[in-house]
Amino acid sequence: MHWLDEIDAVRPAVSPELLRVAMPRCPDVAEWADELSEALAWAKIRVPAEVAMFLAQIGHESSDLTRLEESLWYSADRLMVVWPSRFTTKSIANRFEGNPEALANEVYGGRMGNTQPGDGWRFIGRGPIQLTGRDNYTRCAEATGLPLTEHPERLASCPRHGAMAAAWYWLDRVTPGADIITVTQQVNGGRHGLNDRKRRYERTLRHVQSLGAQCPEAG
Repeated sequence: MHWLDEIDAVRPAVSPELLRVAMPRCPDVAEWADELSEALAWAKIRVPAEVAMFLAQIGHESSDLTRLEESLWYSADRLMVVWPSRFTTKSIANRFEGNPEALANEVYGGRMGNTQPGDGWRFIGRGPIQLTGRDNYTRCAEATGLPLTEHPERLASCPRHGAMAAAWYWLDRVTPGADIITVTQQVNGGRHGLNDRKRRYERTLRHVQSLGAQCPEAG
């Protein structure tokens, strides 16, 4: 291996500077940069375009890593819009208005591996790419070694857990080298926020490429 390749192999995939480009409002930039670099190294995600795509997608999904837990504070009217087959009348919806724990157990209970009482609330969506349901938490825990079934809350409170879970999700669900529309659908289930994802990806990739252009090749 050429010495330049050796440097590339150990260079962090995500520097604080790069993270600020991808996610300008990211808190604790240094810690998140370290943990995302470790997670990407674990997942063997090092191609600049894929690193840029990863950062663009999790940046949008988590609002620059500021929103790491699903919010289930809904009004009754909104519940009837989001889950029309479950909340068919205002009187039914009123029972869950402003009650996220009861709502989670109602809409997630008996699904996604949630078989025990309280699983719907215990395994709500968490992390930069929100994992939801006992099945996903368990599969991620088995792949990464993180204690997610015992401590699911750590996906939202611990950058290391969140970064590793996002990298695992990427390996599990995202097609390497896919275009941004395909990746958005695989991450989000649709095309929500596609323009923002594109802007993040383009500016992040430009920054990564500019760093490469600053390193002259050996003659």
